[in-house]
Amino acid sequence: MRNCLLVLFALLTTQVWAQELYDHTPNARIAAMGGASVATSADAFAAFGNAASAAMEYKTVQVAFAYTDFSGEVYRKNRMLSGGGYIRFAQRHTLVVGLQFNMEPRIEALDRRPGAQRFDLGYGYKVSDRVAVAATARYRRTYGHLFDNNNYNGGGADIAVYSQLPLSFMEGAKVNLGAKLAFDAPVCPEYDRYGIAPSVGAGLSLPFTDGHKLDVTTELRYGASSREDIFSAKIGAEYSLMRLLYVRAGGNVSRLMYENLGSTIGYGTIGAGVRFFHLQFDVAYLFGKRNTPLNNAVQISVGLDF
Repeated sequence: MRNCLLVLFALLTTQVWAQELYDHTPNARIAAMGGASVATSADAFAAFGNAASAAMEYKTVQVAFAYTDFSGEVYRKNRMLSGGGYIRFAQRHTLVVGLQFNMEPRIEALDRRPGAQRFDLGYGYKVSDRVAVAATARYRRTYGHLFDNNNYNGGGADIAVYSQLPLSFMEGAKVNLGAKLAFDAPVCPEYDRYGIAPSVGAGLSLPFTDGHKLDVTTELRYGASSREDIFSAKIGAEYSLMRLLYVRAGGNVSRLMYENLGSTIGYGTIGAGVRFFHLQFDVAYLFGKRNTPLNNAVQISVGLDF
């Protein structure tokens, strides 16, 4: 009986981590910081993290495109193409958008290539110089997966808050606080999505001089569905030199629970970025134990701001 439960848990774990693959941030900058995004300053991929953070930015427009290669043992030959952006208008209002396309290897025996698509559209409002709020709607579509060749559609929504609090002991230093509550309806029964997933985070930004800055961020996330619970802890850091060169590192640990069985997967992350006028280029590499889903993933992002 216990062996049957272990096999069932292994199958469920594979499906859940596959869903985690689809939920994984396409943002190379955030991926290199352990995936912690809810309390991190915004960029063009704010729709996938905390849409409220975009309302606190001083830049008017940001757009970016990203490519992710999941080249590890578990998701070999999986590819993800993504795009995102935001626009601020009338001082306090912000629109954010995110697009994501996941492509899995072709299943020759079934003559199909599984995949998934995601579209996020959100609105952010700057309540004051220190607080912003946002709401995001989400559409998902999966097709051609292992269970059948049907198309499945699902929706979801986020509400989020983001705050920046200045610190008196250092000019320009601040604390970043963020929280998000995500809800997703199941796309299909075999890929049962999390029902509710709250996230909270905190970060610290320290500009030591005009040319040196250190940002540290953490995040806790809990996802609950009818099948299992998953808890994630993320931490990351970014050092910037003259706002031209960036070095990043982080870690991500997730614990999956199904009945009385549990599984833990952890990853380390490293990355770098370079900025040239209004153009930003970022790269991230994820590494973990052999045969873990996101091991050896490589992400590249290219962004432009105005």
